[in-house]
Amino acid sequence: MAHEPTQQQEHPVPVYARIEVIGGAVMVGLAALIWFGALGLAIGTLPNFGPGALPRVLAILLGLAGAGVLAAGLWRPDSDERLEFALRPTLLVVLAIVLFGLFIRGGNFGIVTTPQLGLCIVGPLTVFIAGCAAPQADLRQLLVLAFGLTAAMMLVFPDLLRLTLPSFPALLQNAIPPALGRDNALRLSYLAYAVIAAALYFAFFRRKGRAA
Repeated sequence: MAHEPTQQQEHPVPVYARIEVIGGAVMVGLAALIWFGALGLAIGTLPNFGPGALPRVLAILLGLAGAGVLAAGLWRPDSDERLEFALRPTLLVVLAIVLFGLFIRGGNFGIVTTPQLGLCIVGPLTVFIAGCAAPQADLRQLLVLAFGLTAAMMLVFPDLLRLTLPSFPALLQNAIPPALGRDNALRLSYLAYAVIAAALYFAFFRRKGRAA
């Protein structure tokens, strides 16, 4: 008499290994670091935001989101989603963060000195490198996102919010003609990046769709 194979019961993932718990805790920790890192920056007023306003707002939003994810992971009775450490995506995301921190303003970081590249250079590189961490990254989509998101960042942060965030490499920033001005140069730059993103999108996706 043949016996039917019995299905093995999967063991529930321990609370400490759940992806929601670990991810939520990391988000809360990052929010705390951002908050304490911005303590020395002025908040400013509502019409005139200071350099410390945006980091505090982002820290609060990130902390609330992380707390929600953490609570969901703790209160769920069972979960089959275990955090699996992947080396390549982790290294790429860390590389993108380090690149942004070292080159956005430049400076002397002890054993290494880096030039100021500004948001117009560091922005696309950071988005592209971080996007390559995705398992099925599409290089064409990443190029569109790199220029499109950088254009949006340059519009929102240096222009609309007036945050003291370098937009250009130091050499280029010092070479801007006084008749043009940095504000106009900034606006021309993010408009050019938006045009590049739109042109890449049309070349990669819209034309292919029409041909099909």
